[in-house]
Amino acid sequence: MKEWSDIKQYNPFNSMKVLAQVYRWRQIRRGGVIPPPSTVTIDPINRCNLKCLWCNSSLVIKNRTKMIPPIYMSNIVDGLSEWTDNEWSVESVCIAGGGEPLLYPDIDHLIDRLTYNGIEVGIVTNGTLINKHIEALSKCTWVGVSVDTGYAGEFIILKGVDLFDSVISGMRNLIEYSKINDTYLNLDRPGNGVSYKYLLHPMNINTIEKSVKLAKEIGCKNFHLRPVGVPWNELLGNNWSFPFTGEHLRILEETEKSVRELESKDFGVYLVTHKFDALNRRHKFDKCYAIFMTCAITPPRSEKEKFCLGLCCDRRGDPKLEVFESLFYFNDFSQVKKFWGSPAHWSMFDQIKLEECPRCTYQPHNQVYEEVILNDSMTYKFI
Repeated sequence: MKEWSDIKQYNPFNSMKVLAQVYRWRQIRRGGVIPPPSTVTIDPINRCNLKCLWCNSSLVIKNRTKMIPPIYMSNIVDGLSEWTDNEWSVESVCIAGGGEPLLYPDIDHLIDRLTYNGIEVGIVTNGTLINKHIEALSKCTWVGVSVDTGYAGEFIILKGVDLFDSVISGMRNLIEYSKINDTYLNLDRPGNGVSYKYLLHPMNINTIEKSVKLAKEIGCKNFHLRPVGVPWNELLGNNWSFPFTGEHLRILEETEKSVRELESKDFGVYLVTHKFDALNRRHKFDKCYAIFMTCAITPPRSEKEKFCLGLCCDRRGDPKLEVFESLFYFNDFSQVKKFWGSPAHWSMFDQIKLEECPRCTYQPHNQVYEEVILNDSMTYKFI
């Protein structure tokens, strides 16, 4: 199965774009000064208004502090803007969450402040509140909307609420507003714009073509599919089993042939499976260097903190991948910079066990570090 057509190989979902970070990442070594990550994730809130079947943040939503207090968010944004080392700086922020980020009471100001400071913003949302935040969202580089179906009835089954029409309406309005006002979201690049996101699950595998047609019809820049992942806490408890059969894989391959015909110059279809083996989890690397390449600023775990520092988006809420309270109570962003590349940071690297990891969003990052930087398998200094 082809993940994308040949003429669209330079796209935002092709993980080989991480090769552009080789000169930044080769600074990652013990005792050295590790550059700030190019991308930082901010999870502003741990609340959600949906009940998705596959939620991988249920523990975070249930057991953690609900949000980063807005009064402290300015310190985080200014800290990100000032986090520099020689020519390296934080270039982008992905706003996501253990919950729905558009529920955050200060979300518009967060987007405005980041973009004003020259940091590009992408946001992952369930789309139910888009209509309340169109102007701010139009300043983003991309807005990924987790729709996951093309039918209202299936949306209710998968998400637990009857809000499909509201989501599609919000996407239409945001796309139209961005076109009329020629905003940054409307920039003519494959990665800018609204993305119709689709987590593949056995229950929605027959709805892909309908969803692709709808995504194109409302003006989305792309349709982005990837397999549903196993929550880390279910993996450890042996409560999860591989959900896809050979028949599911056959259906996906047949569907790819039909939806590929729907592509155009301004609309791409990306069925992203390269981070997986037959849609299952995949770890074809030895160590997780990705914890030096990105991080997540999340709501605090206790009243002693203003925010929490997590090192893996796939293991949100896992204390093994969060900076321990015995090291710092994060009350100022300067503490993040103090931790970054410190012996404590390297100690967390040494303790990671890949068998405890679910799907790995950063599989390609780790492979590039080991194969390109450590082993120089591509003799990258020769063009």
